[in-house]
Amino acid sequence: MDQNYTAAALIGRGEFACACGKIHKASVKYALTQKNAANELAACVRRFGGTKAFVLADENTLAAAGEAALANLKENNIGYTLCLYPGKRMEPDERTVGRAALYYTGDCDIIITVGSGVLNDTGKIIAGMKNLPYICLATAPSMDGYASSTSSVIRDRLKVSVNSRCPDAVLADPAVLAAAPKRMLLAGLGDMLAKYVSVCEWRIGHIVTGEYYCEEVAKAVRAALKACMDGALGLLKKDETAAAAVMDGLIVSGVAADWAGVSRPVSGTEHYFSHIWDMRAAAMGTSCDLHGIQCAIGTLKTLKGYGVLKRLLKEGYTPEAFDKAAWLKELAAYMGSAGETMLKNAETCDLYNPEKQRARQKNVRERLPEIMEIIETELPAYDEIYALLQTLGAPLGPEDIGIPESETAVCFKATKDIRDKYILSSLAYDLGCLNRIAAEI
Repeated sequence: MDQNYTAAALIGRGEFACACGKIHKASVKYALTQKNAANELAACVRRFGGTKAFVLADENTLAAAGEAALANLKENNIGYTLCLYPGKRMEPDERTVGRAALYYTGDCDIIITVGSGVLNDTGKIIAGMKNLPYICLATAPSMDGYASSTSSVIRDRLKVSVNSRCPDAVLADPAVLAAAPKRMLLAGLGDMLAKYVSVCEWRIGHIVTGEYYCEEVAKAVRAALKACMDGALGLLKKDETAAAAVMDGLIVSGVAADWAGVSRPVSGTEHYFSHIWDMRAAAMGTSCDLHGIQCAIGTLKTLKGYGVLKRLLKEGYTPEAFDKAAWLKELAAYMGSAGETMLKNAETCDLYNPEKQRARQKNVRERLPEIMEIIETELPAYDEIYALLQTLGAPLGPEDIGIPESETAVCFKATKDIRDKYILSSLAYDLGCLNRIAAEI
């Protein structure tokens, strides 16, 4: 990995003025990936002024690293209260966060999570609510939220990113990371594959809507992605070096998002596929999988969609009219109660504002060659990513995770309605080819 963009290098830069006009600073203050990292936990607690810890874990993470972590705290006379979740799948929702809030005791002055994903997001929320230092002892290189200051949760049946507390420190043991279930290793890679699309769409959004963009942040994300791709095949062998490289890339990605102050540089259309599947699962009991697994499938669908877009623009097509009323009826039927907030957003969002759409369409027409150059530069070939995931034995389509392929079209069209973020489905809507792309991906 480019040594200028390792986790240590980014954290070490401290606060600096960027050419984008923002002052960048990584909220995470310390990152350590080394053998027996759990043995450093007590020292890290004291480093941030802690005397008694509130520890979050589930049955799996307790066995993987939690027992060693608790032993280290006990040996060093640091008290703790343990909030242990059952071994079943956790959902990132009000119930999960509420359990932690109810178990929290007021004499704890530092929050520790032993785990990843939902546990980490929950720990960040509790630390933010209590305004306490937060340490994450990672157990799998499974997602990029370790070093970010937002948490991805389901609130009122809508998947949202909420402000929380970035970990003050992230600790990880390569042996523990490499021993994580294969599906979690694949999830981490899948979350990183999404960065091809997110950086591409961030640049396009900057051109079309004028939203904030920072090339230095984009460089950090690209470097994180390269680190993960370089170690991808090593995950098959549960190689510790490969797992550590992926972990570093995931931390860098989180730092980059923290620099930007938004999730924009690390999530796009592919994440919204995942969000829709999560939202339906929470509201309707349908199938879903790990976030990163879904992001990998969403990335394949999105890459395919951009391929269709390029072909349509090359061959020429007749723009289609969009029946908003008919679409919202279809969205309501597909999403059920999970779509209530999306339907409300449709009444006030920029996407359906006629004046703002005309301004976007003008920018798209005038700068289409530049947009197409961004797509060509940032996105890999669909076949390349498909072959990699196939070699790794990863799920390749919605049906592999229990979601009918026939739902892909409505899922794709719904991605534009989660929030005001300019993504492929937004661009296709403005170009009048939304249904054409939806039908072919």
